[in-house]
Amino acid sequence: MSHLAKLSLAVGLAIAAAVLNAMWLSSQNTPPLFVAAKTELPAGTVIEDAHLVAIPVPGKLETLRTALVPYTQRAILFGVAASRTYAKGDMIFQRDLQQPTSLSKFEVLGPFKLISVGENFKRADDAEGEARLDTSGNNVTIAVSANFDEQTRRLLEIVDPQRKEAKAKNPERIIAVQVVPAAEQQKAAKPPSGDVVYQTIALDGIENVPQVLLAGDVIRFVVPAEEAL
Repeated sequence: MSHLAKLSLAVGLAIAAAVLNAMWLSSQNTPPLFVAAKTELPAGTVIEDAHLVAIPVPGKLETLRTALVPYTQRAILFGVAASRTYAKGDMIFQRDLQQPTSLSKFEVLGPFKLISVGENFKRADDAEGEARLDTSGNNVTIAVSANFDEQTRRLLEIVDPQRKEAKAKNPERIIAVQVVPAAEQQKAAKPPSGDVVYQTIALDGIENVPQVLLAGDVIRFVVPAEEAL
């Protein structure tokens, strides 16, 4: 290899190294993206993807995500009513998603651990003599106390179809499902442990259900207080 070729190769390697180093530094200096309001959002607005925008925020990711909502996790906001009025560009905080456990007009039942979404029951097929999985249905399966604690008792009273018929003029009903943010699940009252059973709750007719429900989430059900016992 000629001296000129060796020199050209060395220069090429040096340039490549410089480019890779610049790319690495750029990636290290790129602030993480968090969710902000793309437009003005009055309180009560049902949040959709079109309402949100990504905003870079300098700082340590793990620290920032305890207060802000990462843009990659914005789906937890879909279908949720804005808890306050946001101006264009306002950051959406994790505390904005926290729902009080006691409100003047609402009763909050939970928390309950979400086991699965949709029907997941095995049914026997006489013709084939084997079990098949039926995944139809708009419902969730949650873990509840096998000893019928107060939360479980109230929930079953509300979803009991005979009770709904008896109170046709003023039926008890679930109007919303809340998902406790991941950062707050450890602070929330723990779901029942030990003696538990799995209970399926239909979501049909519930007006406010987050678009993303994942097994392992901690959820709550909201009932108008004037319809409570």
